[in-house]
Amino acid sequence: MQNLKPFLKTKKALPLIAFAGLLLAIIIIKLQPGLSHNQAQRPSTAVHYIELKQQKLKPEIIGYGIVKPDLDLQAKAEVTGRIIYIHPALKKGEIFPKDTLLIQIYDKDYLLQLKQAEADLIATKANLQEMKIIIQNNNLELSIAKEKLVVRNKEYNRLVKLNKQGSVSQSSLEREKQNLLQQQQEVQQLKNKKTTLPSQLEVVKAQLEISKAKLEKSHRDLERTKVTLPFNGRISQVNTELDQFVATGAPLFNAFGLSKVIINAQFPVNQFRLFTKNFKPNSQPIIDTSNMTNMSQLLKSFGLTARVEIAGGGFNDWQATVERFSNNLDPQSRTIGVIVSVSGSYKQIEPGRRPPLLEGMYMKVVLQSIPIDAVAIPRFSLHENTVYTITKEDKLKRVALTEVQNQGNLVLVDSKLKSGDRVITSDVFPAVNNMSVTPIEDKATNAKMEQWLGVKK
Repeated sequence: MQNLKPFLKTKKALPLIAFAGLLLAIIIIKLQPGLSHNQAQRPSTAVHYIELKQQKLKPEIIGYGIVKPDLDLQAKAEVTGRIIYIHPALKKGEIFPKDTLLIQIYDKDYLLQLKQAEADLIATKANLQEMKIIIQNNNLELSIAKEKLVVRNKEYNRLVKLNKQGSVSQSSLEREKQNLLQQQQEVQQLKNKKTTLPSQLEVVKAQLEISKAKLEKSHRDLERTKVTLPFNGRISQVNTELDQFVATGAPLFNAFGLSKVIINAQFPVNQFRLFTKNFKPNSQPIIDTSNMTNMSQLLKSFGLTARVEIAGGGFNDWQATVERFSNNLDPQSRTIGVIVSVSGSYKQIEPGRRPPLLEGMYMKVVLQSIPIDAVAIPRFSLHENTVYTITKEDKLKRVALTEVQNQGNLVLVDSKLKSGDRVITSDVFPAVNNMSVTPIEDKATNAKMEQWLGVKK
């Protein structure tokens, strides 16, 4: 080592040391074994799935609306007078049968008007009969006067001949001429009278019709003093009191009918558009102005049905009839309205399970169309309009759906999914296209699907 120290201090030592270090590094690298890259296999993800089947389904859409009575009466006084009777049970919320007397207005003045109208009618009828007799007498007098005129003409002509012969004086001839003129005047007067009498007869006939109308009005006014309920109804408001003086048009009470209620259910426009695609009318135009049908007949041809229930649940539902579509969009919610009706809700009362439908109730309306061939998937298997399917090679495939129609716990899907496809029902994260999966049949979801679809075993 002592002999190396002088050598290391020389200028030749540094290159030799660097060369020896480089040579040693090369030898070490050469002697190390080669590195091989092993590609790790990603483990397959276990997923639950169901196999899709085509079913006969009734597409449905859900909307909400408020109950309103089909018949809403705002009773007003049709005559003027003092109220002398009010039904003792006429209170808000009370139910009355049809034709129940609820209010009576003082009627003595109307009884006097009725008697006066009856007397006027009798007098007018007498005038009409008298006028008919006058016309008959005038015709008879005219006939007699014409015969007398013929006789006067003959007598005058005879006296003219005798006067020429000198057998009759000129004064006698003049007197006879005067008698002839008087007779002619009488005939003319009777003819004039015959001309004017028909007009006078028409006037009397018109007066008779006026008298009949006054009598009819008197009868109606007398009937209007008694205010009855025109249908089986329930009182919603009372606006008058006993002994109160009311004028014509004064409000008395409000009532609504019990036989039928209507609900203007509102549906989202986009969902309603998908729902109406299932309509299959006949080959004729839907609106044919040459052969107009009412809206209920048109909707019946589409096979539309409806049922309603109180929003929030807890009660039995009611079968409803689809009456018509609303004529415009709701200006606030921008939804389309469908008017449905429920008949006889008071007859279907089940305490604690089905109450009567009252004005203002907030209702859930389920609208259904005719059955169609469709494929449905559970609603929870849809991820923002995308579903995860399993290919034949057990790879995950993301399928984006363009049109989906919600139906309770189900979703009706478009033609991108068909019978036999396997849809993943469990959560997968991350869900990457072509990732390997291990399919496991989801028997629990299959059982739920059968329940939701109403499949009978």
